[in-house]
Amino acid sequence: MKQFPAMPGNCPCRPAHPPERGRRRWRLLVGACLLILAGCAVPPPPAATEDRVILEEFRHEMVIDADKAGDFLERTRQGTNLSEMTLGWYVYDLLSELSSQDDVLYHHFYDDDRDLQDYLKTVFRDQHASEIAVIEESAKTGHPLRRLSARYALEVLCHIPNPGEPAEVQARDRRELAATLVTLQDLLRRTAGEIVPTAR
Repeated sequence: MKQFPAMPGNCPCRPAHPPERGRRRWRLLVGACLLILAGCAVPPPPAATEDRVILEEFRHEMVIDADKAGDFLERTRQGTNLSEMTLGWYVYDLLSELSSQDDVLYHHFYDDDRDLQDYLKTVFRDQHASEIAVIEESAKTGHPLRRLSARYALEVLCHIPNPGEPAEVQARDRRELAATLVTLQDLLRRTAGEIVPTAR
């Protein structure tokens, strides 16, 4: 979802369309998302837990998210341009789930009472490359599979094809998106695999 925080055609990873065109599309999408998310509150910070039910639920979410990444990968390889809304909501939900079980991700996304939506449409939109680098660096200090999953989820937002661009540009975006989804699916599967709730 290049414009959640970055619209297709105005990808933060490279210039494409004139700024005003990108701003118009960005305002439309953010407006729609704001209406849907208006009632969402900042979730409480994650607590260290060995609760079997909570960990099993998180593991199940990672399995589902890995399957979704695989579905998106297949459709992308078949030449389908997945929409900004489809991938944007996927990434939003995935980051919410990952940060619910990782204190570093939580405090990065929800810093200063900012919510995840604000992070995506301001901080990440304006400095996508450095944000991806920060999350990647954080993986060296703990929970590497979870944090790298978040890193590649963010990268998905940089490679959403824009149907209004030339065919060769769309094809390049699909290739880049497919490569990112391959890595993301693998990381999510491994994240699910490392969760072994203790019997209680």
